[in-house]
Amino acid sequence: MSTIHVTLVIDTDALPSDPSQSPAAACLLYDSCLDADTGSSTDFTVHANPGDTVIFHISSKNNTSAVAISSFAYLGGAVGVFESLPSSPNWAGTVGDKPGKSESYTIGFKANGNTYTLDPDIKVNS
Repeated sequence: MSTIHVTLVIDTDALPSDPSQSPAAACLLYDSCLDADTGSSTDFTVHANPGDTVIFHISSKNNTSAVAISSFAYLGGAVGVFESLPSSPNWAGTVGDKPGKSESYTIGFKANGNTYTLDPDIKVNS
């Protein structure tokens, strides 16, 4: 069992002023097992094993703008992959015994006085 750190880096200067528009172009997602996402952040997939702990972090690209995770919710998919859904204050979850299953989720975050959402995936290795 491993700990996977997933970091959402926000370019607050590039975020759309309308929070109903996708913020994907202003975001990069990294995890401690993979390189930076090369596609849009909506295609980002975290690969984990049963029993792994996944911890979500957020930072601004300029390291000075205030950003914060505000919510974490399932978007859809086969089954709930986490034993318990990540929540405040530590935004960590343990991956359940669901080999081969994947789940889409939304991460809500606050930046520039608005709340935005992204919808990456998590897949449990077989």
